[in-house]
Amino acid sequence: MSGATTSTTTVLRLREARNRMLDALQLGETYPVRDLPVPNERLTVAFNDTATIKVESSEKGVAYGLRNQNGDAVSAVVKGTGDTVPLTSQAIRDDITFTIHARAPSGREADLLATAGVKVGLDLSLAAILLPEDGPSPRIVDYNAAVTVRIPSSQDGVDYRLVRFPNGDPAHPDDMAAAAQDDIVSVGNQTVRGTGGPIELPGKPLQADTELRIRATKIFDAALARPPQTNVLAIRLRVYVKANPDLVPTPEPGAIVDFQAAPKIKLGAAQGGVDYRAVMLRIADAAFAQGVPPGPGLLAVPVPGQPDAMIRLPSLDAADPSGVPQGFTIGADWQAGANADLRLTLPQATADSIIAIAARKAHTTGTISFSSWTWLRRMIAVLVRPNPKPGLSATVTLAGAATDGAMTIAGGQPGVYYTPRTTPPVPNILPAYVHQRSPDDPSANKGIGQIELEVDFAVTRDGQPPLPPVVQTGAVPVGTSWTVAAMVAQSRIGIDLPTPVVIAAIQPAQLTAGLIDRGGIAHVTVQASAASDSYALAQEASPDDVAIGAARDGNGQTLDFASAAIANDTMLVLSATSKAPIPVRRRIRFPVAVRPDPSCPVRAGDSAVAAGNRTKILVDKTQIEISYQLVAAGAPVGAAQQGTGGTLVFITNPINATTTFSITATRLNPPAATATLAATATVTLN
Repeated sequence: MSGATTSTTTVLRLREARNRMLDALQLGETYPVRDLPVPNERLTVAFNDTATIKVESSEKGVAYGLRNQNGDAVSAVVKGTGDTVPLTSQAIRDDITFTIHARAPSGREADLLATAGVKVGLDLSLAAILLPEDGPSPRIVDYNAAVTVRIPSSQDGVDYRLVRFPNGDPAHPDDMAAAAQDDIVSVGNQTVRGTGGPIELPGKPLQADTELRIRATKIFDAALARPPQTNVLAIRLRVYVKANPDLVPTPEPGAIVDFQAAPKIKLGAAQGGVDYRAVMLRIADAAFAQGVPPGPGLLAVPVPGQPDAMIRLPSLDAADPSGVPQGFTIGADWQAGANADLRLTLPQATADSIIAIAARKAHTTGTISFSSWTWLRRMIAVLVRPNPKPGLSATVTLAGAATDGAMTIAGGQPGVYYTPRTTPPVPNILPAYVHQRSPDDPSANKGIGQIELEVDFAVTRDGQPPLPPVVQTGAVPVGTSWTVAAMVAQSRIGIDLPTPVVIAAIQPAQLTAGLIDRGGIAHVTVQASAASDSYALAQEASPDDVAIGAARDGNGQTLDFASAAIANDTMLVLSATSKAPIPVRRRIRFPVAVRPDPSCPVRAGDSAVAAGNRTKILVDKTQIEISYQLVAAGAPVGAAQQGTGGTLVFITNPINATTTFSITATRLNPPAATATLAATATVTLN
């Protein structure tokens, strides 16, 4: 609007009151107040549309109307209310400046000092906002999200739609031919008719950063014979779109990889201007959903010959994709997409892992640059085959030309089953399970019951750490070759280890003496020792043999192994361990018997007795595996007694002369051996 300067509202109210008083007292006739405010802003209306002119602080009872440059009335008359009154013009076809005519109840008339200019055409200066109005700035939305634009004060009868110009503004935006080439962003390519008030323009889903523009078009009635008007509003609304989260990551060469392979994650059609990073989470035992059907939050990985491995996926809803979530590690750092296949190389695979991909997109506002981040929706898993070289070893005990039916499997990869197989197959061999450390307590090992496998039984041995399991294979001949199948317990992914377990023969070995004195030393010799074996002597014990001396490599010569001093019957074990990829320790057992200890103390209860009386003969520190007999004059006296480890008491016959008593000690178990104790006891007569 334009016109003369108006008075303040307070001044106008005082003058209006003054005029009403003059009129009421008939002291004179007053004219309408002329310096009422008419908003000082030019209106733009579409051709043949009406315009609304507002008169503020109107006088009560005064009639107001619009007049054109010829003084003709061009609006209905509206009476003042003391507040703002709207005056609606007739249809406007040309630019015009209206005067506002006022007529008082007394009949006195006057034009207001302010005039109202109206321009015919499209208002390109209209404001527009992105909804929600309190949304972030700059406005960042998810990929494929749609936005809605609100025009708070649209032109009545004008059609609006959202457009964009990826290649720059058109040279002639007011050309209807150019408008036909618009990249339309409005839903369904539809327009929304202006009402003079607020309207909303819903947009299509967006896949890239977009500068939204608004095209305004006025289509006239055919009777007017007037061509349409069109142009683009001046306002520019920038919307920044995050990276596409629906890219599908694919593991290469597949979801199951060899131990220590370097798998890759393929992202097909990775977006240009977007960087991608892979983060990895080791799959805990509890994340494997054994026997659970497919469902939300579960990832199924096909395993050849086995049920699918069902994995519970972690939630990343609350995780910031610009950082590394708790428990994850970086698998492959940021790499740029180029609208082509992108491959992210992961570290060497040693454990089953869940892979999540973060996408970082760079944006620029023209003055500053910033980034947005998002997670790809799909997580994948990379499962690892067992280690083909797991540091496994086997132990068997030979009994003649065959094993004794058991095989101890030691070492190996934690969390893996090992099952020996041979030809012809031995039925019903259970796998040996290698325990792994608890993630909650690294000092503890997890047991079968704790991991709830719900799969086949496995052989384990109690202990902390768990003892190497002993698999019952049945007696098999020396020379048997075993293939070892390895299977990860949770995923049930298996391989055959590339090298077999071979039960080779041992070079001839013998015990030089199977019966020795107490405290003596036994010798085991190996004739023509094999350079392919390492030999060691041990004393058999539970749960493990106790080594005697250091192991020695075979050299083709005779090896002599000496025991420590032996006080009691014992079992010596000679082991020959092959120098193969899977070492096999073959045990030969040599029982060593110990002669009775002749040093046990012997004493008389009474050193002198009256003729015809009896006395006691006591033997201290007796051996429990020995039988003791009291002897006098070469003849046994009374019954033999078994040693107790303590003192035995023997009762003599009646003594009628000085007598010397001795004790014979005899082994209860084979081999037979008897010794006379060195000490004697002499009893005299009083």
